[in-house]
Amino acid sequence: MPDEPADHEPPPSNGSAWEITKLICCGVVAISVLSCVVVAVIRSTGLTEVRVTAISEEEEPRDHNIPLFKKTDALPDYEIILILNQGGKVRLGAKPNRSAANGLTWKLSKPVSLAEISGLRLQDQDKLVSDAITEVQIESQSVTSGNYRFDFTTKRSFGIGLVSFFETPVGMAICGAFAIAVMLIICSAFLI
Repeated sequence: MPDEPADHEPPPSNGSAWEITKLICCGVVAISVLSCVVVAVIRSTGLTEVRVTAISEEEEPRDHNIPLFKKTDALPDYEIILILNQGGKVRLGAKPNRSAANGLTWKLSKPVSLAEISGLRLQDQDKLVSDAITEVQIESQSVTSGNYRFDFTTKRSFGIGLVSFFETPVGMAICGAFAIAVMLIICSAFLI
């Protein structure tokens, strides 16, 4: 009779499919969280205020030059529109019958990530058709275009970056992968 060991130990396990799935899901969760944090930090600068100043008051557009009308009624009705990368627009409102010679300021009720903004349009708002005066890209804290200087106030906030990130297609995909991975981890805990 061959010598057999008294204790029979089962052969070492290479891991079940659920253990491998659990490990992969934990990796997906870790990579998702890390990428969310990195991209949120990159996209964390948000626009909070726009100030427009006319360089020359004489070159500002006028609505009309009709006698007997007040000169203040002939001043332009300035309006600012943020043009977003995804095709949307954010209207910041109009400043009717006001000169921009001393500067006009628009405050955003909710900061918008600079990474989401493709441009900014200054227009003269009219009842029928608004006339675009100029359009600029936010490349620095101050930009000059035509007769106007644009000054931008920004602030850094992790929350702005996080919201901005999850509105992108990559952010939505990572959110979905994160949810699936968490579900699989929970399921594997009950099945093992």
